Amino acid sequence: MNNFKIFLFIALLLPFCFTTKKLQLYQLVTRHGDRSPLYPLPNTDTEWYCHLTQYQYPSDTFDDKIQLSRLYRETFPMNEQVLKGNCSIGQLTTKGFEQHQSVGSNLRSKLILETNFLNDKLDQSETYVRSTDIRRTLLSAQGLLEGMYPTTTQQNDNIDVVTIHTIDDKTENMYPNSDYCPKIAQLKKEIENSDGFKEELKKMQDVTDELNSIFGTTDLGGLSLSNIYTTVVCYQAHGKPLPSGITESMIERLHTHHTWSLNYLFGNTEYVRITSVMFLKDLLEAMLFKTTNQNNYKFMLYSGHETTVYPLIKLLGINTVEEIPYAGHLSFQLLKEYKKYFVRITFNDQVLTIPQCKLQDCPFNKFYKLVMELIPNSYSQICQTN
Repeated sequence: MNNFKIFLFIALLLPFCFTTKKLQLYQLVTRHGDRSPLYPLPNTDTEWYCHLTQYQYPSDTFDDKIQLSRLYRETFPMNEQVLKGNCSIGQLTTKGFEQHQSVGSNLRSKLILETNFLNDKLDQSETYVRSTDIRRTLLSAQGLLEGMYPTTTQQNDNIDVVTIHTIDDKTENMYPNSDYCPKIAQLKKEIENSDGFKEELKKMQDVTDELNSIFGTTDLGGLSLSNIYTTVVCYQAHGKPLPSGITESMIERLHTHHTWSLNYLFGNTEYVRITSVMFLKDLLEAMLFKTTNQNNYKFMLYSGHETTVYPLIKLLGINTVEEIPYAGHLSFQLLKEYKKYFVRITFNDQVLTIPQCKLQDCPFNKFYKLVMELIPNSYSQICQTN
């Protein structure tokens, strides 16, 4: 009898010893891939050529499948843009598209081939895609989906139509948007006029003077040091020659300054909260609805910017990520173990620890509480300017 009790006890205990958390919802927030510059370097004649094009088809229906007889292609006429060549400013390049294809391919391995979490073919009943209404983020989302669900060369009579949800610029919450929240512009100006920021600019004065000499300007052509750094990155990523006089040590100084500036700006508690808390609320609600069976999606993609990903990390108090490279991606994974839910956050596939949880897999009720404490009672009220 005693042996039977022992056997029964072990039989009941055994499942608990080998339990694993099962993925319920995978939300991915990404930065777009490599792009052409947003600003040309002052007094340079660098030419930029973009071969990545986008085809469009006008339709007044929302059918998931259509028959095509004609497509329209958007192109930029040669040497009629801000940049010399045929690239628009900030246009996603082929390299940027391929970066997101690679992210998508890795997700295909993890979420489809290895675990069968998602269907092998794109199923829009389980997949939701949202992007800021900007070409480079829209194309980045498409590149990622192409990596997850590679299209075949087989010609079909009916073509799948993939829906990418976008929001008007005036109400977009995936980046610091002063149209959506006027207080954002005021706070940013106050931070950049603070003693700490001015002191940093003094430390960079020698670099500023050197750059003005190289460019033949007195005010860096109206650009900030961060603007120049992000432009230099574009030149380097695409093998473009930099103006004579720009050295590796100067680029490293600019890199350090850019990283410092991001941390200083989004290290401001009020600023980081007001810029990203409503988007974090969207992510939280998707998880909450999943726990109550009100959300049928299993994979949700949000294609955004550096200023989409970085503020979320800082808002959660995570200080182990210093910068967001092109195609950098932040995942919010909702896991379930028996009747309990957990949240796991990764950045570029490395698990992050939320300080308030002190655990890599944060109990959902605890994560829910800490996020709700960040959400204001009236967002419109805290967005009012002084």
